[in-house]
Formats: sequence, structure tokens, C-alpha cells
Amino acid sequence: MKLPSPLQEIKSPLFEVKSLKVYVKRDDLIDPIISGNKWRKLKFNVEKFKSEGFEKILTFGGAYSNHIAATARAGKELGISTIGIIRGDELSSLSNLTLQQASNDGMELVFTRREEYDLREEKYYHEELRRRHGHVWIVPEGGANFYGVLGCEEITKEIKSDLGTSADYLITACGTGTTATGLLLGTPKVIGVSALKGGDFIIDNIYQLLFYFGFDKEMQQDVLSRFDLQTEYHFNGYAKYNEDLIDFIKQFQTQFNIPLEQVYTGKMFYALFDLIEKDYFPKGSTIIALHTGGLQGKLPIL
Repeated sequence: MKLPSPLQEIKSPLFEVKSLKVYVKRDDLIDPIISGNKWRKLKFNVEKFKSEGFEKILTFGGAYSNHIAATARAGKELGISTIGIIRGDELSSLSNLTLQQASNDGMELVFTRREEYDLREEKYYHEELRRRHGHVWIVPEGGANFYGVLGCEEITKEIKSDLGTSADYLITACGTGTTATGLLLGTPKVIGVSALKGGDFIIDNIYQLLFYFGFDKEMQQDVLSRFDLQTEYHFNGYAKYNEDLIDFIKQFQTQFNIPLEQVYTGKMFYALFDLIEKDYFPKGSTIIALHTGGLQGKLPIL
């Protein structure tokens, strides 16, 4: 793993006009597959797995899950057996490139009905999974647990080390809210860009994740007061896109030579530029955009 990941300043006439400094935290460079927040959320889960002698890591994901792909590759490289509970019993390991890659990396894929998949957070279902699969360490969908947050908190420590101070704003794409929770533990203001339609559930997830850290209700509310969830940049839903987003990504890649994909990072950077245009950020602000990787899901046209 290439850590710490570099902090790269990007420059644009727009930033100059608005008197802003913008940096990209290049977590996409950690690893081609186990990149971005995927490794951050896996790191301490792997340590937990090793320290307590579990036999396998079991986790959950959809057909195009970056988390599934990253867990499978981490298992391959670290010699850990992995199991992926995949939403959709109509799927197979040949359904798409993400599932093919996970299968090729040695992950046992278990395709389940959506009704069963919806039980993935229930304790009694976890016990059933242990009866079926043995002494497994269960990692929630997207790595959304205490250990995932702990790994994401390290991002802010690396940024402080590079800048010599905290940034004024840190913006990230959001799926479960795990990464945003880790960032909130060390950054004054975090902006989350939901990649899903109806992403308000992310707030509830952050409350729950903070509870795992022992934060009471007052402390949770104080942390959430520094979080702004942007829910208008999902482009009609998870993994959805249109010509406007594709054109933006192409232009961004040409201008800055930083690759993006259409599910998470493209939407986050689109939101960043739109917010800058709308004078969301006070003049003189320093903004960090977290590149959360996931480039194996990039469209061929990009």
C-alpha cells in the first residue's frame, strides 16, 4: 500500500477568482483496486481479524460494489479467505467485471434474495451466517463499523501533517457515511456528496457510528453541526449518470490529469465546482477534496 497518499494542489482560474486553495487527497493512488477509502475502512478490520483468530472475512455488497472488489483483492494479497454476500440471487460470478474480478481474487460469492440481504445488519442473521460459514469476522456493507471509521480518521492526520494545519473544508463522496464520520473526528467542516438518491439516511448512519465511539446525543449533535450533506448531485440515483456528468469528468481529467469515475468521485468533484461557482466557500478558504478511488468501476468511455 502506498501510504500516506499524496496531497496534490490543483489550480484553476475559477479558484483564483474566488480566492480559494484546492487540494486533492489522492487516496486513489494507494492501490489500483484496494484504493481510496476502501483500504482505509478495511485496515483495522483486518487487524481485528488477525488478532482474534477468525477463519475468514465475510462482508456484503451489491453487484458493482467497490468494497467487495477491494475486500477480495485484500484477501488475495494478505492470504485471507473472504466471503461476499451479494444482493441479487439472479446474479452470478460472470454477471459483470466487478464480480468476475472478486471471484478471480478468490472470494466466495454467495448470491442472496433481496429479502434476505435486507437482514444484513440483524444480529440473528449474523449468527445464521456463522452457522453456515464458520468462525467469520463480519464486516458491514461498505466497511461501515467502528474499525472503518478509525481507518478513515487517519486521513485527517495525514492532511494535517502535509499542510501543517487543518483544512477549512473537506469534501467527500458519501455512500454509507463511514468515511465522513472519520473525517468529522478531525476536520472543522465536512461536506458529504451523496451518490444515492434519498441519501438522508446517511445522517442516521453517522449518528450510529458516533455512538460506537461512545458519543452521547449532545456530542453527536455537535459533530453533525459541522457536517453538510449535499443530496442534489446524485444524477438520478446510484451509479446513474448523464451527458453533463460525463462531459464534466472528461474535462476535469484533461485539465488536471486525475482520473475519475461516474459513481462517486465524478459526482463529488462536479458538486465541488458547482458549490465554488455559487460562492459556498468564503474567500481565503482551503479545501481538500478526498479522492476515494473506485476506479475499477470506471466507464470505458472515460
